[in-house]
Amino acid sequence: MKQPRFSVLGVLCLCACTAFAQREPLAIPSKDAELWMSAGFEAKPFKKKSGQVYEYKFKKKFRVAGELGYRGDENLSNSKVFYTVLGVRYRFNKFIRAGLEHRYNFRDKYTNNSHRIDAQLNIAVDVGHLSFGYRMVMQHEFLLVFDYRDILRNRLSVGYRTKKFPLDPYISMETFHVFHYTGDQLIGLRYELGAEVELAKDHSIDVSVRHDREQNMPGLKYRWIFSVAYEFKWKR
Repeated sequence: MKQPRFSVLGVLCLCACTAFAQREPLAIPSKDAELWMSAGFEAKPFKKKSGQVYEYKFKKKFRVAGELGYRGDENLSNSKVFYTVLGVRYRFNKFIRAGLEHRYNFRDKYTNNSHRIDAQLNIAVDVGHLSFGYRMVMQHEFLLVFDYRDILRNRLSVGYRTKKFPLDPYISMETFHVFHYTGDQLIGLRYELGAEVELAKDHSIDVSVRHDREQNMPGLKYRWIFSVAYEFKWKR
């Protein structure tokens, strides 16, 4: 009987964050549609030896991860970027996980390639069939000082999970806050509606629709993003 209360509370939290963060645009924004596709993996690099009774905590909870991705814009007609990600993750307990990733972006011929480092903190709490998540990402992109290099991202999500049904829907909201010599400010909001589909053991696909809204920037742009992400988790 308590599950509906938590569901309503999660939705209200997302709505409250949206109302607080939403700002009137400085100008009429342009609009675009983008397609994001990616394939990633997560694996345990330290295998427990045959006959070994005790396994060190670090080896048990440490993971390596990688990802290949593509993003297109200009209403799905143009290639925006290809990227690679390589990182490490560590689960402190059933609720908290941290990670560090390096990403390299192969951009179009009109834009220089770039790379960045992301430090992540994930907190997840399950209450019955509901899953509440919080993710904080501090990203530093190696660009000129005039560009937006340091961005703090905060994401709240509410999902519904059940073992009897392979599709797990979720909603989320994310804010983007830049730290810059001209001033620190909110520069973007992202709303997402999606579902994770379990294909087989260790294999899953995440399908979602996202709406990005730039804030407090000249030449504002609003984006509809259609995302498909495949993940393989090698559990051994």
